[in-house]
Amino acid sequence: MKRLLIPIVICSLLIGCGKPATEAAKDEHGAEEAGHVEGQVKLSAEAEELAGIELYTVGLQQVQSSLQVPGTVVSTSKGRAVVTPPVAGRVTAISVQLGDSVRQGQTLAILESPELAQAWSSVAEATKMRDAAGSDLRQSKSEVELSIAKLSAAKTNLTRQRELAKAGAFSQAPIQQAQNDLNDAQSELLSAQKEQASHAEQLRRLENLFRDGIVSKSELEAARLELIQDQIRFDRSKAKVENAKATYDREKNISSRGLLNAKELQTSEAEVRSSQLELDRARIRVKAAESALASANRSITNAQSVYRSNSGSGAGSVGRVALVAPISGTISHLDITRGQAVDRTQVILEVENLQSVWVTANVPEQDSAKVRKGSLVQVTVASLPGQTFDGVVQVVGSRVDPKTRSIPTQCLITGAAGRLKPDMFAMVNLGIGASRESLVVPKTSILTEDRKSFVFVKAGDGFEKREVTLGSRAGQLVAILSGLKVKEQVASKGSFVLTSEQKKGELQGHSD
Repeated sequence: MKRLLIPIVICSLLIGCGKPATEAAKDEHGAEEAGHVEGQVKLSAEAEELAGIELYTVGLQQVQSSLQVPGTVVSTSKGRAVVTPPVAGRVTAISVQLGDSVRQGQTLAILESPELAQAWSSVAEATKMRDAAGSDLRQSKSEVELSIAKLSAAKTNLTRQRELAKAGAFSQAPIQQAQNDLNDAQSELLSAQKEQASHAEQLRRLENLFRDGIVSKSELEAARLELIQDQIRFDRSKAKVENAKATYDREKNISSRGLLNAKELQTSEAEVRSSQLELDRARIRVKAAESALASANRSITNAQSVYRSNSGSGAGSVGRVALVAPISGTISHLDITRGQAVDRTQVILEVENLQSVWVTANVPEQDSAKVRKGSLVQVTVASLPGQTFDGVVQVVGSRVDPKTRSIPTQCLITGAAGRLKPDMFAMVNLGIGASRESLVVPKTSILTEDRKSFVFVKAGDGFEKREVTLGSRAGQLVAILSGLKVKEQVASKGSFVLTSEQKKGELQGHSD
């Protein structure tokens, strides 16, 4: 009831503001200067504003005939994503709620998994093995370098010894070295004798002090142990002296017999052979270390692959994995609680991005040949009156639905911005046929009376009611075949008020 009162109030207000063109103008003597002008309405600027009249300038546009069919809104394949756990576990934290907006990569929940912890442990163990293998390889390579240097030195020494042997030179170095070794051994033996004698005297004093109760038994035992160690050092030094003396005698004998050059040469050759053997062994160890490192790298690669497989696309650490949003959008399904156990196949979250949606238009079988891929479409839904969504035909179905005898046609709407929801019913205006340039006006400016179409055209300070011939409709625009010219202005809103004023003026003119 309240809705009906609004236009009545506006019309009543316009009685004092409007000035119908049908009112006869009179001169100063009271005679009529002009009669009633059929179909014209005059309003003051204040009355036009009060009536909410808006003007539309007539122009040329490409217009394509359209076919109106019912349709249904559905999510696109890229506009909907489900989140399933990459590994079985227990939910420890949930950071979103149903209806929340999320961005791609945002953490939605945290999952704790023994299986993931085991995979993490395998990665750590494989990493340790790799580090150990790498260390062994570096050490083996260092040994190779050392062996190469040692072999080079041995070969250089062999060359020098051969030159000395060829020249008949004699070196006193071995016998001098043996003499020095003997002197050192004798000095070491003498030092050991002195320490043994000193510690024996010290032990004797400690025994007397122990009997008098001045020192402890542990101190006495320590002194006895030290004396025993002195005896061991003495025996070792004595044996060393004997060995050094035997070496000195042997070197002296060799020197006196002139065999020193042959000995040095043989020793140098033996050193070369020994160094070469050591180098070969070091190279074998390098190959073994390289093989171990390659095996360790394969192990860590496999362990990391298992870990990544278990952790999915989210970040994970030590048995925990973050479940992240695959796309940006809104949480449309949430089926987990904190502490809940979940498995790999369970759908726990769904994210929908309704920035772009599909609208499946059901095109009647007899009209299917008129629809082409790439045709423009306009979509409206009952829940959003006055709003139109533009789109493009992407897929024309290849089969007829046996129940509805229609062909499903997929239309992509890219400007939905979340206003079109899945499963909404829609009306789809499909562009059909070739487009052509025509005069167009808004659908809201068209009036229908007695099966004829009219518009109110701006004429001076008033409006003229004019009959027009309609052509194709293109969404909210209608092609005009006759009755208007380019750049003329028509009332796109407020036509109801102008119609009321026009009829009121006609009644008043007839009564006069």
